[in-house]
Amino acid sequence: MNVIQEFCSSAKIENLFRIISSLSKISQLDNTLGEEISRAGSQAILKRLVDQIKEYITIYETSTNETSEELMDKLMDYLDLTCELYSPMQSRGMPFTNEEIERRLPLVYKLGPNQGEEEDGKYHDYPTTILISQVTVRQSSQGDVGYVMWPSAIVLSRWLLSNPQHILGKSVLEIGAGCGLVGIAAARIIAQSNGEEKKCVTITDVNDLVIDNIAKNIVLNDVSEVAGVAKLDFYEQTGKNESGKWIEGFTFQDREPVEVILAADIICQPSDATAAAKTIYDALVPTGRAFVVCADSEHRFGIEIFQEECERVGLEITTTNVADMSEDLLSDCHSTSGYVDGMNLTFYDIQKK
Repeated sequence: MNVIQEFCSSAKIENLFRIISSLSKISQLDNTLGEEISRAGSQAILKRLVDQIKEYITIYETSTNETSEELMDKLMDYLDLTCELYSPMQSRGMPFTNEEIERRLPLVYKLGPNQGEEEDGKYHDYPTTILISQVTVRQSSQGDVGYVMWPSAIVLSRWLLSNPQHILGKSVLEIGAGCGLVGIAAARIIAQSNGEEKKCVTITDVNDLVIDNIAKNIVLNDVSEVAGVAKLDFYEQTGKNESGKWIEGFTFQDREPVEVILAADIICQPSDATAAAKTIYDALVPTGRAFVVCADSEHRFGIEIFQEECERVGLEITTTNVADMSEDLLSDCHSTSGYVDGMNLTFYDIQKK
């Protein structure tokens, strides 16, 4: 029993577990670091540590001597902490190459308001830097499009930073969010605002792995107080909720409608256009607005019927070519998937009657 007491009271052991705690927290935010730790051979070390602690717990539980509960609590805390970082499914491998690391590092977007846009003679000033981690798993189906960044998300995020009056003090929902840039930009605006009620931004997608990645990006950008995630499947919405409500995909419970919907590059096929229009109608309060940016039909199959589908469910819609709004909106689009020079993107301003 003395050896257990020495183990738990050792300053070196306490420092070791401080390091393990820090690595565990960082690994939860940075998948690349977690994988790098595993590849470096740490799992073998962690396994020995787990086995050692379990042995000490067995000794404690089978001992006939009187010992303190504090000692057992400390052993259990150490075991829980080690298991957070230990993954028996991970095996040692070659360290990442520089190219692999670069591909896994968060993308950095330095966004800011467009020059020349103003309201009531006052320029908006919400410059912000946003870090976006993409999903590192290889895409294998159309349902995986949210793994990577797409150009419309940058355009809509830049537009929001120049037009924050459309979301300040309002409930906001991002649909088909992918990596979550637009919703996080909205959350950053709300977090930085003064004198406005700070309502939460709900950022949604249908892919569970994508939703997990959005949650990490929310933490990475320190907007957890004003942003959260939920699951929303366009194909579960009816397009018939005049007063507004939408079905949450984890609980299948009705959720309250919102005043503003944001969406970027959400259509890949004609049925998506129909389902997206129904979702926007259902999820908005009466007189609510949606701001959507999508590439044209040359690059997004099905977008050509989106306006018609919105009008079919009772939404009012106006369209503007993004290139006619501001060239600044297209900055950084080359860093996204699927962007090509000369690509036409359309801005949709949609209102529920």
